Amino acid sequence: MGVSVKTGAIIAVLAAGAGIGLSIYAFMAGATPYVTAREAEARAGSRVHVAGEIDHDSVAFDLDTGVLEFELVDEEGVRMPVVFEGVKPGNFDSAPTASVAGEFVDGRFHATDIKTQCPSKYESVEEGS
Repeated sequence: MGVSVKTGAIIAVLAAGAGIGLSIYAFMAGATPYVTAREAEARAGSRVHVAGEIDHDSVAFDLDTGVLEFELVDEEGVRMPVVFEGVKPGNFDSAPTASVAGEFVDGRFHATDIKTQCPSKYESVEEGS
C-alpha cells in the first residue's frame, strides 16, 4: 500500500509540473514583444508593442468613423504613423506618451490597443511648494 501512495504522489507532482510548464509556454507564446518603430516595420504583419511620445500636432480623430490617427515618436526618435479604430482613450489629448499594440501594415501601424500614461505622474514639482 505504501508503494501506491508514493506512485500517486509522484504522478501528482509530475502532472503539476507539466501544468506549470504548459502555462509558462502558453504565456510566452502569447506575449507580445516591445520593439522600436523600425523593428515593427521589419516585422510587418506580426503583433508587437511600440512605446513612445505622442506627437499631438499630428493627431486627427474622425468622430463619424471613430478613426484616430497620429504619429508616435519612439526612443530612437523615429516617427511612426499610427491608425486606431475604436474609442479614443479618455486622457489621450493630455497624455505625453503611449504604448500601442498591433501590426505594421501598408506603411502604417494598425493599433488594436492603446495605453496612455497619466500626465500628472510626469509633471515636475515646483520648487518651494
